[in-house]
Amino acid sequence: MRWRQVVLLYAVAVALGGWYWHVGRGQLEVPRTEDRRRFLNLDAGRLREVRVRRAGSVMVSRWDAGGWVVVEPAGGFVPSDLIAAFTNALAAAEEIARVADGTTDAKQYGLDERASRIEIVPASGDPIIVVLGQTNPTGTAVYARRDAAPEIILVGRNIRYYEDLIFEALSTREAPTTEQGAPVGG
Repeated sequence: MRWRQVVLLYAVAVALGGWYWHVGRGQLEVPRTEDRRRFLNLDAGRLREVRVRRAGSVMVSRWDAGGWVVVEPAGGFVPSDLIAAFTNALAAAEEIARVADGTTDAKQYGLDERASRIEIVPASGDPIIVVLGQTNPTGTAVYARRDAAPEIILVGRNIRYYEDLIFEALSTREAPTTEQGAPVGG
């Protein structure tokens, strides 16, 4: 390679770098988290009861003596910390995007008989009802609706994650983990 070619390549690189700096400067604006709205106006520390219904299963939990206690199903067990994490996820959930209004068919978002219904009862005031549908196509968020509101909103998937863990905990409590008298591994 000759020295003229090297100088020419350096000149092209400097020109492209200058153009990139000039054109790309200031156009990349990251949305601030302060601009996002909360999905619910909720204080997780002031809740009295949480009811979750999905696919024929129900879990009702009440705050009692410094911890969450499962009331329904009778004899069901979910760790108090797991229910606390679920209520914190509900309280901290932010609206990622408003997807549709009330005129849109909610079935395409899983907001029909397949949806989970969460009823949150605060220490004072009316119960808050949230309906959770399917996850979005990328699997990063969940379609949700406040029961009285017509809008379909995309919220973070943490709510669904903790809901799944709650129902897993309930199902493992009902099924025996080992058979008595069976050999280990068989």
